[in-house]
Amino acid sequence: MISSYQKSLWSRNLMLVLVVAAVIGVALKIGWSLQKIKLYDQAQAYYEAKDLVKAEETFAKANEHAGIEYGDEAWTTQMSGLTDIREELGSLSRQAQPAIKDNREEEVLQTYRSYQSFKREVEGRQEAQAATFFQTISTRLGLEKGWSAYYQQAIQKAKAQMQSLQVSDQQALIHTLVLVPDEFFGGTEKKAQELETHFRRYETAKLQERADSLSFLDVITQTAKSIELYRQEGISSDWLQKQLERYAKGEIGRVIRQNDLPGFVAMAKAYRQIQNVLPDKSEVLATIETHLQSLIEQAEKYAKQHKFTKATDLYQELSGLLDTSSLLAGVDELWTQFDPSRLLQQKYPDQAFDPVFTGSDHWGAKTYAIGVDQKERRIYFAAKPTENEAPVSFDLALDIDTDFTFTLSKLEDDHDSPVLLVSSVGKERAYIYTGVVPQLSKNSFDTRFVIEADDLTVEDAARVIVKNAVGPGENELASFEFGRKGLEYVEKLEDLQPEHEEPADPSVPSATEEEGDSQNGQGTPELPGTPSVELPHTPSAGHSVDVYAGPGKEYKVIGQVSLDSSIQVVTDLNGWYQIQFDGKEGWIETPKTAN
Repeated sequence: MISSYQKSLWSRNLMLVLVVAAVIGVALKIGWSLQKIKLYDQAQAYYEAKDLVKAEETFAKANEHAGIEYGDEAWTTQMSGLTDIREELGSLSRQAQPAIKDNREEEVLQTYRSYQSFKREVEGRQEAQAATFFQTISTRLGLEKGWSAYYQQAIQKAKAQMQSLQVSDQQALIHTLVLVPDEFFGGTEKKAQELETHFRRYETAKLQERADSLSFLDVITQTAKSIELYRQEGISSDWLQKQLERYAKGEIGRVIRQNDLPGFVAMAKAYRQIQNVLPDKSEVLATIETHLQSLIEQAEKYAKQHKFTKATDLYQELSGLLDTSSLLAGVDELWTQFDPSRLLQQKYPDQAFDPVFTGSDHWGAKTYAIGVDQKERRIYFAAKPTENEAPVSFDLALDIDTDFTFTLSKLEDDHDSPVLLVSSVGKERAYIYTGVVPQLSKNSFDTRFVIEADDLTVEDAARVIVKNAVGPGENELASFEFGRKGLEYVEKLEDLQPEHEEPADPSVPSATEEEGDSQNGQGTPELPGTPSVELPHTPSAGHSVDVYAGPGKEYKVIGQVSLDSSIQVVTDLNGWYQIQFDGKEGWIETPKTAN
């Protein structure tokens, strides 16, 4: 156990230690206070000697010693302000130096602007010593010299790159020059003037270089990019817009003069794509629109002149500049009205028809075309119900083994639509007559009657005269009526004496048989096997005329025929004859008859 005596000794020793520590602390404080007083006195002496740097440094050391308050309060406050200036400039120096070394442009500019802002603040104070002290510390740290060297080097480097046209990163170059403070150019106005001079000289040379080696698309695309870069940096680029306009006007004007339509379309399309960087009233865009309108008018003129292929080709070329789908549809409509046989050509492009019958306003069709294929024993039908409806087409396979004739008769169904009459060699009589009607709603042919007889003559829309029919009317010349149930026997007109006649050739129509319609100025279509007919006497008789592949001069010339020769006319269509010559079909312009 610890005795009471030992406890008292420990207490006494502890008290002695505390007393000694207190004495030492007081001694140290007295020493620090004396040192602080000494440093304050030295700082004040430097201050009076106008050595602000040493005065501030000594004052700062004095402030490191805690202890008594000493010195004039106003003077102490003034010296503390100088210390704040030195510490702030030191901080800026520590930020600026690595930023300059690593070429971190934004940080360099930030430290420079902070420096300038702090400088203006110090210079605005009433104490003249503060501004002097600021400049002295700044010079010692080399702040302004460092920024000046950095920016002068950046300016010289950028100028050298632009002069040599070897700018690897135009955006970086522009941004670097924009970041250079105005004072390094001599002020805001001088900076703007100098930068525009250098940029204008560079872009002018660069545009010429591009024009000599690059395509139109590359030239305008790269120049447009430059304009966008200047805009992003807040630099006016009106002068570059004008240069681009002059270049584009010359190039687009050249392809227009050369009638280079593909070239015009490509250039116009490319120039439209950069219109966001062009002037609000771009002369080149106005030129493009004017020429485009003239091309549309030319296509319309082609269509009116029935040069449909040229109109279609022109609209298709222009589809790269505007939506020509409705314009093409309009030309197609006019073309089909002028030459309804196109309905068959479009639906059956690989099919050969001989002959082709065309017309309008039958069977609910605005325009129609009927093609006959003797080899396949088949009839093809194509029609346009209305302008806004899609074409319909269908065909009919005939159950016959011989050649046949095909006519558009006077007979009419209950919708006042004509009946198509097909005649072929009969089994018991000379002919088999079949009446069919196209049904657009069903996309098929409706067979209305089949009758076998030696002859059939259509009298009117509902009455036919039949000679020696199989069944009712046998050995008679009888009258039949056409109705919903087909041909129905009405009465005998006279008796016939039995004859032993050779079957007539079905390809030669009856002398009394009514032939097709003549609507729309088409005239009556000739039947296969019709003998050659003499053309009307014309002033140009004795001369040869070109034979075209279709009813119009836009079609290919496939031969020539003499107007003195006997020519087999198949059909008459809008001022053109479809003829048979040299074993093939073609078209000639309808000759003008002599007065």
